[in-house]
Amino acid sequence: MRELLVRNRDFRRLFLASVVSLAGDWFSFVAVAGLVTELTGRPGAPAFVYAATVLPVFAASPIAGAIADRFDRKRILVIADLVRVPLALALCLAAEWQSTPLAVAAVIALAVGASFSDPIASAATPNLVDAEDLASAQSLMGAVWGSMLMVGAGIGGLVAELFGRRTAFLIDAASFLASAWLYAGIRRPMQQPTTGRDTGSVRDAIRYIRSTPIVLRLVFAKVGVSSANGIVGLLPAFAARQFAGTSIATGLLFAARGLGSMLGPMLARVAVGATPGRRAIIWVCGASTLTYCAIYAVFPISRLFLAAMVLVTLAHLGGGAQWSLSTYGLQRETPDHFRGRVLSLDYGLATLGIGVSAIAAGLIADARGEAAATWWLAAAGGGYGLVWLLWSLAALRPRPR
Repeated sequence: MRELLVRNRDFRRLFLASVVSLAGDWFSFVAVAGLVTELTGRPGAPAFVYAATVLPVFAASPIAGAIADRFDRKRILVIADLVRVPLALALCLAAEWQSTPLAVAAVIALAVGASFSDPIASAATPNLVDAEDLASAQSLMGAVWGSMLMVGAGIGGLVAELFGRRTAFLIDAASFLASAWLYAGIRRPMQQPTTGRDTGSVRDAIRYIRSTPIVLRLVFAKVGVSSANGIVGLLPAFAARQFAGTSIATGLLFAARGLGSMLGPMLARVAVGATPGRRAIIWVCGASTLTYCAIYAVFPISRLFLAAMVLVTLAHLGGGAQWSLSTYGLQRETPDHFRGRVLSLDYGLATLGIGVSAIAAGLIADARGEAAATWWLAAAGGGYGLVWLLWSLAALRPRPR
């Protein structure tokens, strides 16, 4: 993986742009979650903020995917980052005015911008690396999400505690400027020339997904982890009620999540090899979903902060492996002229599951407490993961003549 970054300049710039942008995102999330919790005094408030970061992506992703398959992907990535600079600065005003509505509105707008960035970068990755390097490249891109969550959330909690939340929001705005510059310097085309065979409509992409069994299964793979992912939105509530109750404690729990999400794709890459087959991808995705839910079911009974961090790390080993490997499968199986829309729809479904799960987490936490919410969501995600695994393995069996 290190050798790939050294010899491939264009992929290196894509990788570094993701590093910078994601670090800034997690800096601001810890700060805005703390701000909204402080202003509302509700234990479910961070879960609602988490929902606001993902649900808009579901609505905007089909549009982003269609645009990504019709227009220059590099230009879209640069514009998406530049537009998010003033949106990140709006969070400074929300902190200054102590305004929850402004903070939530800025978070929603930033999420719409993310829908034009993250899935388009994934769609462009196969065009920047050779086919034999794609699994390694996707493992790196999956690991950078986790590593920047670990660094961004951990340091972001310290920055918010020591220097104030506005400093974290300013760093987020600066990160978008840096990532836009990195994207702009990529020389290799991020997509193949269009041939006129496809109109670029979302309906055509859905028709393709339905006609391709393995792609259909992989598009729905992330929903299992996503449907339990609302638990992540409750981590600030656990930090406040069960542990130290500071931004530093929240940041460390998110950093533990990032450590697992960073190591998960790398371990999956080692387990399945450089060019895994379809059956290996299905088994690892299914097992990772079940592991994620089982470990989070144990989390509420932990009373030691260090044990809680270990459990969060282990859970997201599975979450990171599942996300990275299912994305790799879609990159490999999907033709380039469909890839932007397919990956955007995949991303949209995943974020819909995360958003609904986060809202459910907030509602249950306000009514029954964060422990009950965690158990309900872990059960829902585990049930989905088992059904998905059986459904997907059935699709791999050879049909009788």
